[in-house]
Amino acid sequence: MAKTVICKDVFQNEYEVSADELELRVGVYAVIIEDGKILLTRQWDGYSLIGGGLEKGETIEEAIIREVKEESGLDIEPGEVFFHATTFFKRNPETPARQSVQLYLNHKKISGKINHNENITASEKTYTVDIPEWVDVGRLGKIKFRHSVDLDKIIDAYERGRMKNGEKTT
Repeated sequence: MAKTVICKDVFQNEYEVSADELELRVGVYAVIIEDGKILLTRQWDGYSLIGGGLEKGETIEEAIIREVKEESGLDIEPGEVFFHATTFFKRNPETPARQSVQLYLNHKKISGKINHNENITASEKTYTVDIPEWVDVGRLGKIKFRHSVDLDKIIDAYERGRMKNGEKTT
């Protein structure tokens, strides 16, 4: 008997799926925090991190540079992977189930002006609501965060990495 897993969508609906049906995906996400604010994209009825799937032939760094440019218009100099997670998700009942290995990167430098870059995919246009927004880190508990990994876990790992490197935390 094949192993089954529980996949969740961004609204936390659950779908039981055979592991044999899973598509494998590697995702990269930018955690961009500056002056006590985090840059988030507006998706569905809430917020999410900027990022997406690694394309064939891309390095992790190339993927995060592309994703940040596509979704925000900004240029990023990637830092390091400070957190990773494996999730099982479906965008909705009709879409394929995915096992996603997710990598979270900090940044060394960010530049440019935020805009709603028209380079997002047709699929992304169905759930991306507005231009990315700088959100006060102190407000994070009051927003709807639509991502498959809890934002508190990601921020905790980000802060631990900064402390380890002797940097000031947010």
